[in-house]
This record gives sequence, C-alpha cells and structure tokens, in this order.
Amino acid sequence: MIYISLWRRIASIIYDFVLIFAILMIMSIPFFSFNIEDSFTLKITMQIYYYLIIQYFFVWFWVNNDGTLGMKTWKIKISDNQGKKITYKKAIIRFNISILSISLFGFGFFLSIFHKEKKCLHDIISKTVLTKV
Repeated sequence: MIYISLWRRIASIIYDFVLIFAILMIMSIPFFSFNIEDSFTLKITMQIYYYLIIQYFFVWFWVNNDGTLGMKTWKIKISDNQGKKITYKKAIIRFNISILSISLFGFGFFLSIFHKEKKCLHDIISKTVLTKV
C-alpha cells in the first residue's frame, strides 16, 4: 500500500477548491438580490449555506466515489483502515476535523510528515487512509 505525501494532498485540495469556488459562485445566485452587508442574520445564513454545500461536496464524493475529482486526478483513493469504503459518519467526522486541522495553522496536515502512514489529524481521528491508486 502506497501512502500519499503531503504535497500530493495539497495538489488535490487546490484542484478541489477551484471546483468548489465554481459551485459556490453558481449556488450564490439566489443571494444576489439581497443586501448582505446590512443583515447579520443573512450573513450567518449564507455562511451556513456555504458550509453545507462544501461539506456535501466532499462527503458525497468520498463515500460514493472513493475520492473527490481532485483526488481522482492525482490518483488518490480514500478508504477506512481496513481498505473498505468509508461511511457517511466517518466522512462527516473527517470533513469537520479537517477544517479544524486547517484552522490550527495547518498543524493537522503537517502531522502527516512525521506519521509512518502519512496520516493527517483528520485521518487518524476518522480512521481513514489515503492511498495511491
């Protein structure tokens, strides 16, 4: 089993963020007619809306396709520690912990440099692994 390096992870994340940016642009169209600057409630609603769209993107691809489009491009497959497809529960945990990993100045990702299986914090907690296809 060949584990994925941090650089390959970052490359697939960049690819996925380009796709997510395009999706968010399209999904933002309903909000164009509102004045977002004047409404705190609308700002919070929009942030939750974006969060749910991004989470749905990652979780759906991880569970149904063994990886996002960026991961497929960089020949990365996600599975649980036993090599099986991940569940929705594991995918949701992985997504939310990955946000925490990024929020901690990327510490959760840089942990993979020192881990023998090149796992990030969110991989360790969600019991998932990224391997080369």
